[in-house]
Amino acid sequence: MIKYEDLVKHLKNREFAPVYLLMGEEPFYIDQLCKFFENKVIDEADRDFNQVVLYGKDTTPADVVANAKQYPFGSQYRLVILKEAKDLSDFELIANYAQNPMPSTILVICHKYGDLKKVKPFEKHGVIFKSEGVRDYDLSKWIDKQAAFFHFQLDESTANLLAEHIGNDLSRIFKEFEKLRMLLPPNSRITPDVVENYIGISKEYNFFELSDALAMRNVSKSYKIMLNFVKYQKEHPNIQTINQLFKFYHGMLRYHLLADKSLTAQQVCFGSKSAYYLKKLTGYANRHTVPQLINIVSILREYDAKAKGVDTECSPEELLKEMIFKIIH
Repeated sequence: MIKYEDLVKHLKNREFAPVYLLMGEEPFYIDQLCKFFENKVIDEADRDFNQVVLYGKDTTPADVVANAKQYPFGSQYRLVILKEAKDLSDFELIANYAQNPMPSTILVICHKYGDLKKVKPFEKHGVIFKSEGVRDYDLSKWIDKQAAFFHFQLDESTANLLAEHIGNDLSRIFKEFEKLRMLLPPNSRITPDVVENYIGISKEYNFFELSDALAMRNVSKSYKIMLNFVKYQKEHPNIQTINQLFKFYHGMLRYHLLADKSLTAQQVCFGSKSAYYLKKLTGYANRHTVPQLINIVSILREYDAKAKGVDTECSPEELLKEMIFKIIH
């Protein structure tokens, strides 16, 4: 299977294969590749006759193959794109075609949110790309890479702020950068103020500020942020806050239990290679004892269950207040 960067390079060099199978749980990369095929392969003047887009729920395997077997008209290639391929009930005819495809046709199969089980028929003449998401600990790095792609400068704290608020929604992150490109000049520095003004993420009321306040046992600041989370539950749902706090405190607990506290071990434990963040997180860990951390992790497990409706009739707002109070005291 080919990597995304390598596939993009081949496409930009117009090194086309007869068949492309784009599959996987992460839709972002498949959407980006599909957009490239739609806009960059066939000249705009030739698309009416040589480019067709089909949808899995509205077509049949026979229609896909019939379109793929047609010759191009006044163009080097004919492009057939099958979107929502997961909705297609049977791939046998298409798999048979892939073993002996038309050299003048480019067939692109977009199979989002899952893998096609039988990929061997596509291997000989086709290109198979598996789209995978970005792991939590790599998300800030991915955001920084996208910022560079859009010719922005971005420091790690701002990348972490975006990662914490948006999460692994790669498509939304990309769209936010597209929006910023229309509003800001090239090489602009994306600061927390920019994020707050143009993306709507508060630089003051976010998870990083809350975790810092809790770790430092800053009661007034913790309550101030907690009350903002209570007010804006839609932007800060309890389950998300609890999951992030669990990773935060569980990382500190793991650090205490490490036999090897080398730099590499710390990087794995906290999911960061930043010397600044490692120093801060190990400092926070050393402010807590193992029993304290075990108790906080236990509290977070309890309220994770309650946030999912187990053994409680309290509102989400009241649950968050209770949980923060117990963590602090």
